Amino acid sequence: MTGKVVLVTGAARRVGAGLAKGLAAAGWTVAIHHRGGAEDAQAVAAGIRDAGGQAETFYADLAEVAGREGLIPAVVARFGRIDALINNASMFAYDNLETLTDALWEAHIAANLTAPVFLVRDFVRAVKQQGGQGAVVNILDHKLVAANPDFLSYTAGKAGLGGLTQALALAVAPEVRLNGVSPGLVLRSGEQTDADYDKAWVDTPLGRGTSLDDIVASVRFLLETKGITGQVITVDGGESLKPRGRDISLDPALKD
Repeated sequence: MTGKVVLVTGAARRVGAGLAKGLAAAGWTVAIHHRGGAEDAQAVAAGIRDAGGQAETFYADLAEVAGREGLIPAVVARFGRIDALINNASMFAYDNLETLTDALWEAHIAANLTAPVFLVRDFVRAVKQQGGQGAVVNILDHKLVAANPDFLSYTAGKAGLGGLTQALALAVAPEVRLNGVSPGLVLRSGEQTDADYDKAWVDTPLGRGTSLDDIVASVRFLLETKGITGQVITVDGGESLKPRGRDISLDPALKD
């Protein structure tokens, strides 16, 4: 992938940082987007450069139209091209039907649905202008196939984006391929203690949850396999085959 440029949104911390590092190790030049984690983003970029890769950081508030619309042009201005978009940035705050508010709903939809869709639009425009081919991977959530009533607004945004996978894939073809990855429990979630996380992570049919390496490998597969579009891969150790009434981070049976 030497010379190919990938934008990873929300790449200062957690899964996004893991994706940035993993894709850089595979030869991609990485545009590291952040909003509130400038120091963390710079640390990720520095680590990539120290390992011999290429990376730059880009600030944008994706909840604002100006920030959203300026991000991809800024990446192209810096690197001269863009070849892939990983829509990873999202909002994740607890609510359910009883605690649901207009403000929290709107914020989740803006972050988890509106921003990714408009970034896809702008990415396709950039790819067409440079006369090449591109790929998008939307980071979704195994909640799409493992329903529970927790984190309702978050789930709505991810479900909306996941539900658009085939429609968007058709809309952006043939210049761009678009797919999704739905992770299970990768890192400690919400108010989970380390002990609760450890217990939940192994409580799957495979006896293990999802690692950052799993997510990087799945994203790389979708970026590099030219015959796949409009698909969503669930990477959760089989967790979605074991239905629960609560989010895995809140299931009383998994409290230490």
